[in-house]
Amino acid sequence: MQSLLRLSRALNAAVEKLLMAIGAAICVILFAQVVFRYAGASLGWSEEVSRHLLVAITFLGGTVAYKRASFIGLQGIGHSLGPAFQRSVVLALQLLTLACFVLIAWFGAAYTIKAAEHTSSSLQIPMSIPYSVIPISAIVFIVHVLADMTATREQQPR
Repeated sequence: MQSLLRLSRALNAAVEKLLMAIGAAICVILFAQVVFRYAGASLGWSEEVSRHLLVAITFLGGTVAYKRASFIGLQGIGHSLGPAFQRSVVLALQLLTLACFVLIAWFGAAYTIKAAEHTSSSLQIPMSIPYSVIPISAIVFIVHVLADMTATREQQPR
């Protein structure tokens, strides 16, 4: 059980570092695009790369927001009915969240495989490369939810 919690923390730390790198890359690419456009030569690939990186920030940033519990929570449901009931409500919500992310991972993987047939307009790379962030981030979400479920189950009702 502790290994799942450690994996969740390690994944979150890695994703946070990756988000910083992606954010810096977007800044550098867009700055270079402005400079080159001002000089009379445009970087045709810069907008596409920035768009794909922004989508990656959105999905991966969601995993960090979940891990930091930055989303609006429903943990107050059942608070007046006692800790055992509240814990069961939290576990039910975590199960629903887990099911949602499993579906996103499944359909995201299927869509990523299907997108391999198409190429991006300026980079000419398979579209499965930028789309792969969907199942990857869903798997990170799944690890975080499983770690949270483990922590919730191990809590002693007061």
